[in-house]
Amino acid sequence: MKLAVFFPGIGYHCDKPLLYYSEKIAGQYEYETIKIVYEGLSKNLDEAFDQALFQTEARLAGVDWKRYEDVLFVSKSIGTAVAGAYAAKYAVNCRNIYYTPLEKTFAFTGPKGMVFHGTSDPWAKTEMIQAKCLENNLPLRIIENANHSLEIPEHAGQSLRILADVMEETESYLADTIQYRQITDQEISPELFAQFIRHQKVTMCRRKVNGEWTVAADPFVDDWSSEDYQTLIKCLKNTVLTGGFVCGAFYRGILKGFVSVEASLFGGSHRYLDLSSIHISEDMRGRGIGRVLFQKAASWAAQQGADKLYISAHSAVETQAFYQAMGCVEAQVYHREHVEREPYDCQLEYRLRVK
Repeated sequence: MKLAVFFPGIGYHCDKPLLYYSEKIAGQYEYETIKIVYEGLSKNLDEAFDQALFQTEARLAGVDWKRYEDVLFVSKSIGTAVAGAYAAKYAVNCRNIYYTPLEKTFAFTGPKGMVFHGTSDPWAKTEMIQAKCLENNLPLRIIENANHSLEIPEHAGQSLRILADVMEETESYLADTIQYRQITDQEISPELFAQFIRHQKVTMCRRKVNGEWTVAADPFVDDWSSEDYQTLIKCLKNTVLTGGFVCGAFYRGILKGFVSVEASLFGGSHRYLDLSSIHISEDMRGRGIGRVLFQKAASWAAQQGADKLYISAHSAVETQAFYQAMGCVEAQVYHREHVEREPYDCQLEYRLRVK
């Protein structure tokens, strides 16, 4: 059995868009639902929190939490603090969706959940939300220019698109599926990679020696330091800001894979676009995420007018097997900067299905 409980904000009741549609989604996945209703809350935030928690305890007094194998708390604004406080007080093992949390919320958050925050939210500063999510190991979805209702009041169309995107991510979280979407420059920060595991143990490598491809033992462990992550963040931000493509694979709101393609064509008549990175977190490899990300990169590159993707690829035999399975072959023209930067990489290309 599955149960979803909805915790509203002050003035943002359960019939407003974020909670209304998330309840509909929960129903589609056969969750029982309970909607909390607050009455007569004080205008003082601390007093309102105490009153809302008291009313929540009364509403949920008869719930036998042990009956449910999956409990989901969906909360908004002050409701995010109430949901966290209730779960902590009554030791409820639950997943959480926090829509526009407050600073107070992070005194109670559990380890299982995801956060949605708008950069124009007057009730919570983005820098504080980012820091608290990183501290509490919570995945964060930032919506640029959105307010405390995750809306842009002067742009109805944009607000509807934001709502659709948030509900898509909400559904992915409920359904335990992987969501693929483009990543904005605002999102590219240390907390995005807080639960990403680069670690790769390499034993055999495929490399070109004296003009011949050979496979030989060269054991090492490939991982990223904090400095490497800072470099990665800088590079991915630059990719987005210069018109390139960065797409992520998210599981329960957590980044588990990403791919990037640069915007500038090169290689003359070969019309290459550079697939500058593709990585899958160690704990999610072997699930087909890399294939989907590669195909999304190829589709984007074709739309930009490229004929081929160029890949300077890690020489580990597992990595090379992936690119061969994708249909990549040795590049007809080597990119000098890539060769100089990573002399042991394999220089590959992938012909796009250009219509």
